Amino acid sequence: MNKINVDTWIQLLGMFGVIASLIFVGLEMRQSQRIALVSQMQERSYTASSEAYAFTEANLDWFSSKFSIAPSIELTTEQKAARNSENVSWFIYEADYFQYSQGLMTEPVWQAKLRAMEVNLKRCEYPEIYQVRSQLVEDEFKSILDSMPSQCED
Repeated sequence: MNKINVDTWIQLLGMFGVIASLIFVGLEMRQSQRIALVSQMQERSYTASSEAYAFTEANLDWFSSKFSIAPSIELTTEQKAARNSENVSWFIYEADYFQYSQGLMTEPVWQAKLRAMEVNLKRCEYPEIYQVRSQLVEDEFKSILDSMPSQCED
């Protein structure tokens, strides 16, 4: 049986070290990419929310303007603000879902967000917002929303 000399063992250990380091760097790069994607999504959410808040300050309805869907009634200032707030909630929860889907949100926090979504996104006052906005999200997120019980009286 041939004996392996010490130099060969050192070279073998060195190669394993290099391979392990490369795997670690690759995993870190993947994590950094996910964090960057989530940051982009959150930034878009903040920008859209700021726009909706500007509409509130101008006493305008963001939803009616963006989707060219006129409300069935003349909206009061309070109703416009409530509708704009509901749309801001959509931006926030879409960003939250994306963060969760990328593994960057803990399960307890996600469960709390789901409870809030059930109340905030399924409001009965403005079903047209839910109908339109729920069609514009990722399929998995839509499935989650659609599985929530409705609080609206039929």
